[in-house]
Amino acid sequence: MEAKNIQGENIGEIRSAFSKAVANGYTPTLAIVFCSASQDRKALVDFFNEKNVAVFGCTTAGEILDAEILERSIVCMLIDIKKDHYKLFAKASDDTYGISKDMAKFAKESFADPSIIILSSGLTIDAENIISGVKDYDSKIPLFGGLAGDDLTMKASYVFSNRYETSTGLLALVIDNAKVNIAGLATSGWDDIGVEKTITKSEGNIVYTIDDEPAVDVFVKFFQFTESVDDRSEIIAMNFAQYPLQMKKDNGNIVLRAPMMVDIESRALIFAGGIPQGSKVKFSVPPGFDLIDKTRDRVSVLKDIIESPDAVIVFSCKARHLALGPIMEDEAGKLRSIWNKPLIGLFTYGEIGTAKDSVCDFHNETCSLVLLEEKS
Repeated sequence: MEAKNIQGENIGEIRSAFSKAVANGYTPTLAIVFCSASQDRKALVDFFNEKNVAVFGCTTAGEILDAEILERSIVCMLIDIKKDHYKLFAKASDDTYGISKDMAKFAKESFADPSIIILSSGLTIDAENIISGVKDYDSKIPLFGGLAGDDLTMKASYVFSNRYETSTGLLALVIDNAKVNIAGLATSGWDDIGVEKTITKSEGNIVYTIDDEPAVDVFVKFFQFTESVDDRSEIIAMNFAQYPLQMKKDNGNIVLRAPMMVDIESRALIFAGGIPQGSKVKFSVPPGFDLIDKTRDRVSVLKDIIESPDAVIVFSCKARHLALGPIMEDEAGKLRSIWNKPLIGLFTYGEIGTAKDSVCDFHNETCSLVLLEEKS
């Protein structure tokens, strides 16, 4: 399996870059496509349909290609993987748990030993239901992925394939583990601060009160925000996103939950993943600039599993980008340097992966990295 990366600011540049990539007889069968929601997705998909290339794509809150961080562009990883080594699953529904179980069933019916790389709409789905839907069907299926973004407009994020696009559903790349080695790791590094607090009223991923105070007011008071939440709720939510709640789950996992939107009327916060009522939480703050080296060191252990991958995929939380700014490009470069192989990624509204000494879960403020290596 050979992977080649191409990038463009519009469909014309993608057409040109694709032509150069295939000039020497290279024949990709699959394109991983991450692009700004402002790009012409229909033209993109029509082009790949013309070329008989399967599309696994979503919109982003920023793009990553090799060691470069991009905004409002299109990045594609072309892969000449054999078509019988993978399958695509696509389904939209308000019942995320149900379609996630359907996805797991499809994966097991497709291959005896599958892995799933999942792309999900990022604003309408409680990603906890993706994890539970898959694990309740078969807890042994490895699961990786992230939630699509929409350039922080917080209006609608999309997943799309050759004849499918939705802002309320899932798209999965199901891999045959008998034919392709796959490995991944999720790592964060955010530090907890302050005293433990209790979620006193919540429904799914909406938190209404913390210690019996409106959730928005708790954040404003703790971090001493001076801007008016009522006038600039979306911008304030993005500020809040840099200070996620750290929550310990019943399975022992410690996960971060970043607020994505503010409900002004109820003064509630809408998170990317569920926070059950009664949960004990602490605030978290961005770590120091040594985070980049720590991230590289932590994911380097994957080299013991796959020494020379064909492709590297990165799902990195947009809140990391907001908190760390330009040094995120250093992170991309250092991740790329571990294997020196084609790397593609996006800034997400949430990540799915397995942290060290843990089990698969939904995360925020996290870098979830996936390696693919076709078996000889």
